[in-house]
Amino acid sequence: MKKTDHIDLLDRFLSGEPLQKEKSRLKEWFRSTASLPEIENYYLQQWERAKEAGMPYEQQQAIWQKIVAELNQNKAAAKRRFSFRKWIPYAAAIILCLSTGISSYVYVQKETATGKKEYVILAEKGQRSVIYLPDGTKVWLNSYTEIRYANNYGKNKRLVSLTGEAYFEVAEDKNCPFIVNADEMQVEALGTTFNIRAYKEEKEIVATLFSGKVQASVGNESVILYPDQHVTFNKAGRQLTTHIPQNSTYARMWRNNELAFEGHTLGDIAVSLNRMYNVQIVFESENIKQYRFSGVIKNNSLENVIEIISLIAPVSYKVKGDTIVLSEKKQGFIGK
Repeated sequence: MKKTDHIDLLDRFLSGEPLQKEKSRLKEWFRSTASLPEIENYYLQQWERAKEAGMPYEQQQAIWQKIVAELNQNKAAAKRRFSFRKWIPYAAAIILCLSTGISSYVYVQKETATGKKEYVILAEKGQRSVIYLPDGTKVWLNSYTEIRYANNYGKNKRLVSLTGEAYFEVAEDKNCPFIVNADEMQVEALGTTFNIRAYKEEKEIVATLFSGKVQASVGNESVILYPDQHVTFNKAGRQLTTHIPQNSTYARMWRNNELAFEGHTLGDIAVSLNRMYNVQIVFESENIKQYRFSGVIKNNSLENVIEIISLIAPVSYKVKGDTIVLSEKKQGFIGK
């Protein structure tokens, strides 16, 4: 096949025409290293034409999602997506993969009560995702995390709402502040990297800064955060405090599939495991919920995590389908 034939197939695919046998040939061309420059050039031209023609934002989004869905069908194609950096900023939200697997996410467009259009991206329980926002800001979404942004994102400000945990690499734009609404806390940055943990069921909202400078606010109270600092908002006590943690890098280790604990109770860890693996943790003894753990688990398969916990604490476990039952050991362990 000639290169012009490939482009013709690509046009037909995007227009919704069933390709049948030709579809496998198109996929093979996508996987070929030689096709990369032509594909990049093609999509840049198509994207510019779409903008010049005034194509509605949701239609542009649908085109990109269709491309990503096609590439997601095999790992070889998924890995090649990292080479498409030239045209990633043109997409509204390109979903990438973490490690060797394909992330699972839910993307929806909805209308708010005021009639404005809003875009919602959700990483479900047991999944993580990486997305690019329209300005090129890169966002890692931890399990059971949702972000929202309106269709006027980037016009005067870049505003996103967060429920859950996310790590942000903000594209610099001094004239357009980047703001994250995380429940009652608001974090504003111009160009920086930071992590926010804001799960509804947790008692605190925590933001950790790694580079640049941000301002965190709750109501009329605000603080400036510098690299390697935490800001914590206690929901019950209504307190906003900053401090320098002993290990600030713990806050972003989840992006590399690592688990980090700093005096976390087993009860809290069980909540995190439910999000990460979509598994239920049942305690036969309320007492063991209070055992605390510190350290890092790098090979954080569910089986490995539970096995390590059972080795360092008076805990035994049984696996029953998607449920893990934890009980207290009575012998062979001294102290908490």
